[in-house]
Amino acid sequence: VLRQHGRRASRVGWIDLHTGLGPSGLGERIYCGPDDAAAVQRARHWWAGDGATPVTSIYDGSSTSAFLTGLMWSAILDECPQAEFTGIAMEYGTLPLQDVLQVLRAEHWLYLHPETPAVQAAQIKAQMLAAFYTDTDAWKGQIISQARQSMFQAVQGLKRPWGRESF
Repeated sequence: VLRQHGRRASRVGWIDLHTGLGPSGLGERIYCGPDDAAAVQRARHWWAGDGATPVTSIYDGSSTSAFLTGLMWSAILDECPQAEFTGIAMEYGTLPLQDVLQVLRAEHWLYLHPETPAVQAAQIKAQMLAAFYTDTDAWKGQIISQARQSMFQAVQGLKRPWGRESF
């Protein structure tokens, strides 16, 4: 998709969707892109310039996420080197962090123990799903609302060349 459509783009906005970290239903906007102060500032103007939830960063320690490498957004730099890239990850909370970590441990244990009885394996898999997807109308409504807001903000950001609008 990036090769076919992105090579003609002068600007690219990116929203990566994730679940599992943070308070239930809250969509943390985490800057995703290279460690570049201008790009971080541009993302903060796009997604928090109107008083919305602030944009955090793994580079300055403001994010709930740990510093990560090998992230999908790096494909933009390879496939669309001509484009100005501005991106965030929307990290939607589900369960408390310790609960999510415990579920991940259980899932890893299950991987290492394929002989586990089917009932126990099914229970661990159900816990894994619940740790990353809260199946309630309230949670889904929060996710959809915040996703829509971030998409509209991205469209507005793409419409205004960086540095030409007043903030």
